[in-house]
Amino acid sequence: MTGLAVVISWILLNGVSALSNAEKLPSAASRFYTKVSTWYHTDQEWTGKWTNEGDIDARFQPDIFVDLDLLVLDNSVQGTIGSGPQRDAIPLQFVLVEGVVIGDTLDVLAFDYFQGVPKRIATFKITRIESDVSDQIKVVTTWQSQPWFPKETTLWRTGDTDLLPKEQANDS
Repeated sequence: MTGLAVVISWILLNGVSALSNAEKLPSAASRFYTKVSTWYHTDQEWTGKWTNEGDIDARFQPDIFVDLDLLVLDNSVQGTIGSGPQRDAIPLQFVLVEGVVIGDTLDVLAFDYFQGVPKRIATFKITRIESDVSDQIKVVTTWQSQPWFPKETTLWRTGDTDLLPKEQANDS
């Protein structure tokens, strides 16, 4: 009985703002659930931006610079990949990637839509490289329609993915 009296008193004292906040509660709870669920299902070891640009060691200086942005949720891979030759050949900064996690490897297809039709551009096998210094992955091109990507390259993590809303990327 006293609990009910407290609730009624609080509503009477706070009036419109109490009712307004009560209306916002379901959507706020839904946003919170989405954030927690995305964080829980995102594989933090794979998700992020990766590049080989800026490597100052001449022994490992790549012929083709590659930028990769990955989002790995459960066993599903999505993201973007771009390279210098690809940017020179088509007027896109990047092409789309999707794939799956198989064991400790990502099996990825690069594609994009040309005149509304999806076209395969390349396929890759991506594995993690053990390093105490930085997060690194090895990208091996297994097939490509054009010579836009190196046969093999090492990429370093450079930051958070752009594939999540900024508030979720920073929270993870």
